[in-house]
Amino acid sequence: MEIKTQKLFKELVKKLTMELLDEESIEEITTTAAVPGYMTPFAFSDKSEKDKKKRLKRIKKSTGYTAVTETLDDKDLKQINKLIRDVVGDILRDIWLKRNAWK
Repeated sequence: MEIKTQKLFKELVKKLTMELLDEESIEEITTTAAVPGYMTPFAFSDKSEKDKKKRLKRIKKSTGYTAVTETLDDKDLKQINKLIRDVVGDILRDIWLKRNAWK
């Protein structure tokens, strides 16, 4: 069978697979055909300034935002923790007050 089109190729693969399944009892088949490759474009880059600039340029181009290079200090973290605690407390209070309506 000469493979001229993608359809013929798929038919050949199906035919050969069915022959294998008939010959042996295969319990599981795994493939990586649907995996598109590396999803992290800079996974193997070093930490050089050139790679950093390329990464920041790509972030800006894909999202429209610029990367923030500032760090959070203890004061900021305490404020964030307090805000989260307040919001979670409000959610739990609302659940406690509205629990009878769910029954």
